[in-house]
Amino acid sequence: MHYDPCQRTFDCAPTLTDSEVLEFCREGHLLLRGVVPDEINQRTCAWLDGDIPANPGYIPDGLTEADLDRIRFTHEPTSIFLEDWFIEHVLLNPQLAGAMRSLLGPNIGLPVLASHHRAECPMEAQRWHQDADHIYGPELRFLEVFYFPQDTPVELGPTELVPGSHIQPGGPRDEEEGGVFCDGPAGTIGVHHQSIMHRRGKSTAKGLRRMLKYNYWRTAPPQRDWIVEEDFDFQSAYYGGHGTARFYAHMFYWLCGKGDQFRIIGGQAWPWQTENQIGPSYGFDAKEGYQPNWRKDNPDGYAR
Repeated sequence: MHYDPCQRTFDCAPTLTDSEVLEFCREGHLLLRGVVPDEINQRTCAWLDGDIPANPGYIPDGLTEADLDRIRFTHEPTSIFLEDWFIEHVLLNPQLAGAMRSLLGPNIGLPVLASHHRAECPMEAQRWHQDADHIYGPELRFLEVFYFPQDTPVELGPTELVPGSHIQPGGPRDEEEGGVFCDGPAGTIGVHHQSIMHRRGKSTAKGLRRMLKYNYWRTAPPQRDWIVEEDFDFQSAYYGGHGTARFYAHMFYWLCGKGDQFRIIGGQAWPWQTENQIGPSYGFDAKEGYQPNWRKDNPDGYAR
């Protein structure tokens, strides 16, 4: 792990494989359960509640100690990012850092803004939504992270996600329709594409549910420099079904540094495939053709 406190960036070895990176492209999220030590989880809760003194490693230019104290007790307690113990064990958590390095490349920019989602449970579920300023496209220039410093079983209303929805323009979703819960013990960290549809799940238990949310940032062009699998086959890999495979494949190719070369010819052609076909799909490695229309504003869903 190399951490540059002046630039607020870090670098480390990637930990995800080709297959796992492609899975993230399809699903739009991953979950790391219980990866932060209990001592740090307890300290985080105490810091958020004001039960322990702040001890920032430095005071950023343009801010004062009084500013940091004020920020601490808002819904955006970003001054926790200046605590050395939080940087070491949460922001630079080894399991999280390796996944981030795989998806965002080297010299990753650390978060600059925190959101504290605090809920007195029980509570009804939020409405399904996508976060403000979400964007559709193959580019992965940042990732959203949420951190639960206390045990967060389904009964305490963890984040609920709709896997794969990061490629779909937001539209009405039945509030009774469920998703996948990001439940886990204290110290659970989730990573998701910022455009994924989600909500705070319904909670039935009593208790305080805290969740910190923040973004990590890409600073380098994409390239396939995660753990390369010798037997990974771009042609036969599973990208998804009709209407979705083209988008997940485009994102994967962009992460490989080949987004501008990605072309598809439509119909039953690659990257879509089924186990019932008797030969490989046509259209793999096409030099002419189309790219997916991420804005979904063409009737056929393709763009030049």
